[in-house]
Amino acid sequence: MTRHLPESDRREQILNAARDVFIEEGYLQARVQDVARRAGLSKGAVYFYYPSKRDIFMALIHQEHEDTYAFLARAETDPRPAAALLVELGQKYLDYFAPENPVARFFLMITEQGIRDEEIREELQAVHQHFVEAATRLVAQGIAEGAFRKTDPVAVAILVKAIIDGLAGQAAIGIAHDRAMLAREGLAVILQGLMVQGRARTP
Repeated sequence: MTRHLPESDRREQILNAARDVFIEEGYLQARVQDVARRAGLSKGAVYFYYPSKRDIFMALIHQEHEDTYAFLARAETDPRPAAALLVELGQKYLDYFAPENPVARFFLMITEQGIRDEEIREELQAVHQHFVEAATRLVAQGIAEGAFRKTDPVAVAILVKAIIDGLAGQAAIGIAHDRAMLAREGLAVILQGLMVQGRARTP
């Protein structure tokens, strides 16, 4: 007999189990029964909170994206210089999409489903645009501070997002990088391209 949990905790229990099942089995092969078994619940209990497998999958997508939105919102209210915030942004995603973190595989699975599913595709496009807009404001902030050279902030933001997506795809198939090296050297190269000549290499 499962113990009683608040609704938010029960939903979290189901979503955590579902993420593992989707990663291991793939979206099409995964069954609600598998999610229930992994969560230690009856299938009826899972259906009580989520009427279908698709509802579970969409809830996981929204959860991942809400985490991204929350992080970007915190960054935009952070009083530190733009260069420091850009480095922190890069380090966060290097850790987030590490090969040992299953979220990288789930990220790729969401993208794959977005090819076929319009609602998921629109959700992915929305979070992409949100990230690009936030990164654009961050680069524009650096220009206004006099730390970054005058450039097109949108172009820089799109390129940063493309790098993040590429690292996520590599992590999803088990390609492991030296994260300390990427944080130290890779981010330095990006900053050198942005920084006004004569500025320090890293903030």
